[in-house]
Amino acid sequence: MNYVQDSWLDSLVKHSIFDLTQQEKQSLTYLKESQTRQQPVIDFILQHHNRIIAQRENDLFVAIGSQIRVINLTEFKDAWMEASREANEEQLELSDNWIHSVPYKVLDTPEINFYIDALLPNSNGRLLSVAGQSQLVIVCLPRQGFSDVSLSRKKVDCRTLSIGTKYYSTYKNEVIKVQWHPLSETRTHIVVLGSDNTLRMFDISKDIDEPEQEFDLSPVSTQKQVTNTRGGFSFDDDDHDGEEDAVTFSVGGTSQDQSGWEPFTIFYGLRNGHLYSICPVIPYKSTVRRNHLETLSCLSRVKYEQVKRTNKPLSMLFELHSDWIRYLFESAKVAQNLDNDALTVTSSKEHMPYAIKRQGPFLTNHTVSLADGIQVTDILYITVDVINMVALALNNGSVRNYIIGSEIDAQWQLPVTNAQHTWEKELALLLSESDFLPRASLYETINLNSGHLPPFQRVSLTHDPLYSDTYYAYHAGGVHAISTNQWIKQLVKLNRSIENGVQAEQSISDWLNQKQTSKVRLLVNSSPFKDGFVPIVGLVMITDIYLSYSLLCLTDDYRLVTRGLSMRRELSKNDGSEKEAIQQQLKSVAGDSETGYQPLLSLPAFQIPTQLDNLPKQPKIVVPANMGGSKELVITDESLLFFSKSSEQFRNETFELKKAAITIDKRLTIQQKEFERQVSTLRDLYDRLQVVRSNDAKVAQEKKLKELHQTHAKLRLRIDEQLHKLMNTYQPDLSNEEKEWVNKLEDLSKQIDGDSGYVARIQQLRSQFEQLEVSDEPVKTLVPNINATQLNNVLRSLNEQKSSISDLEHRFQNLRTKLPVTA
Repeated sequence: MNYVQDSWLDSLVKHSIFDLTQQEKQSLTYLKESQTRQQPVIDFILQHHNRIIAQRENDLFVAIGSQIRVINLTEFKDAWMEASREANEEQLELSDNWIHSVPYKVLDTPEINFYIDALLPNSNGRLLSVAGQSQLVIVCLPRQGFSDVSLSRKKVDCRTLSIGTKYYSTYKNEVIKVQWHPLSETRTHIVVLGSDNTLRMFDISKDIDEPEQEFDLSPVSTQKQVTNTRGGFSFDDDDHDGEEDAVTFSVGGTSQDQSGWEPFTIFYGLRNGHLYSICPVIPYKSTVRRNHLETLSCLSRVKYEQVKRTNKPLSMLFELHSDWIRYLFESAKVAQNLDNDALTVTSSKEHMPYAIKRQGPFLTNHTVSLADGIQVTDILYITVDVINMVALALNNGSVRNYIIGSEIDAQWQLPVTNAQHTWEKELALLLSESDFLPRASLYETINLNSGHLPPFQRVSLTHDPLYSDTYYAYHAGGVHAISTNQWIKQLVKLNRSIENGVQAEQSISDWLNQKQTSKVRLLVNSSPFKDGFVPIVGLVMITDIYLSYSLLCLTDDYRLVTRGLSMRRELSKNDGSEKEAIQQQLKSVAGDSETGYQPLLSLPAFQIPTQLDNLPKQPKIVVPANMGGSKELVITDESLLFFSKSSEQFRNETFELKKAAITIDKRLTIQQKEFERQVSTLRDLYDRLQVVRSNDAKVAQEKKLKELHQTHAKLRLRIDEQLHKLMNTYQPDLSNEEKEWVNKLEDLSKQIDGDSGYVARIQQLRSQFEQLEVSDEPVKTLVPNINATQLNNVLRSLNEQKSSISDLEHRFQNLRTKLPVTA
């Protein structure tokens, strides 16, 4: 039978990079011992952040004792594909011999002579932080990757930098947790929390011995005298008994356009479960968004204007906000990347004359203090849209999800006794009141303990790189995926409805009545039997498009457990817009007629069944080494119960998958019929088109056009004949009266324009008169005995006759113009 593994991850678990010698197995027993405890502890054993597997692009790092191994995953998958292709061609079973063709390499770092607890590469993959119990070393990785290194060279020389040797060189000060700061412009700022309650930020590009900034997180009663950027004022005055130790922290994330003060904030948790924060904390050379700073600046000015008359001390806090942001703007330069909206800002110790204030504890809606040996092990800050939350992991195998209910802003420790200004003392007293403490609401508590583990265990949290609303918790019992997608979506919708003017009380009441919890999925079960567990000591997420979306986790005995994950398919909003869009498309195809093409597929569009989400429902079982392998299976009540529960769960999952398969099969059947109808319709349209475009069809069309032209010409002639008949009917010959009137007009025309008419006579008289005027001979008086008076009378009569003649002549001209028209 030809058998080829479905995934290259099934072969990766067999790679020699995870092989241990007998000596290495004996020296690594501390991994399992440091994961769980039967009795409460007062030290930092369970609080150490543990992650001995890491990824940089396509390179996978594994720490074994003090040794760091690396393998290129792309090369490994390429070799797997080639071996699978050859096995298919030869119809053979895929063997494991090809795995040795992709050997791992070892980083040559003699300075690392301690057991490695955590590996963490920076954002650009140039640096790898290596943390031990009390040591911190930075490994400078090759820029070109490890694939260019010759295969004959199993060891790769790497430069190493020991960080803060005078702080972390002894076991008196342990390295609890390390995190690269996401705002660092040089990607070289690393934040380190020590067991001395001090948070230090090193810029390893400038100084590896002294921190760039330092923050004292210890209670007030035990705080050291600090200067510059150290801070730590708090209103709680309890004696320090170890419960107030800071045991974990989380940076507030990257700078986004819609961000507030959160990217400049560091959240941290105390051993007793209290939450604290310090703000503003940024590297002295940072990259932030221009819109982010502009939004904060505008908000600070608006708040200042609102309270400057009613609360003078509080207005000075907002004035300090504006000054701090203005200082960043004055030092801002456009970042050297493709994003023109990113700014490089610089800060310094002289940025503000006050130390940063320790804000907390957060006011919550429940009793925070832990008892019976329960302590905090890890914290994770999460932001989704406008919702900010904090996940707090406890050593009893539970995780608490807190919603941050108040805005976290910048606060400084102002002097009270030796204040130079009155407002400084007033503002310090105002900020110490409980009304100005940050607030957080406990939304839910998630229990991850399977009941087969010791009472206390280490629980570590990590982000999902693709989905901000999902995070993972790995511990002694396995790996859980926790998705807050459903209830955060509802909370975002609630927030928007309140902003749009909907009544807040009713909306919040409806949301609480329909309260949903996070979706918790067990991906890896490493404690299937009682008193038999395999702690998970590292987890990485692969999101490369070639390597696929996968989860890799490592057990304390260096067994790799892989889970392939599915990309999330965002369901469209069922608001009718999609249905309307599809109907508009169908209308353009089928027209408005009901006899047009009607598809078989119904609306709304098909949605994937809920059983097929992106997280696997059945966990992968990891059996302890002392119970598995070639050992004989012992049938006990516990093993029978385990097999019974497992088989029942498989049956239920199979039933759910069958239901989803039936739904999909029905849909596929309808789609198949619809496809056949569409093919048939298209074939019919194609045949019609071929008939229309044939030569016979063209000849028939030309003949038909010619006949239509001839018919049109005949119709035009008939129209002209009918028009002529209508004209004769409605416009007959002239009547007798009209003829008599025309004759009279003709006679008048002859009297005026004839040979002896008035016009001719006037012309003759006018010519004679002109001749008399021109002649030099004196006019002979016909009647010499006429006196002057009589002459004047004759002249007057002649003038009157002249005007009458002119008037008559004008009337004749008018008649002349009208006669032809009348005739």
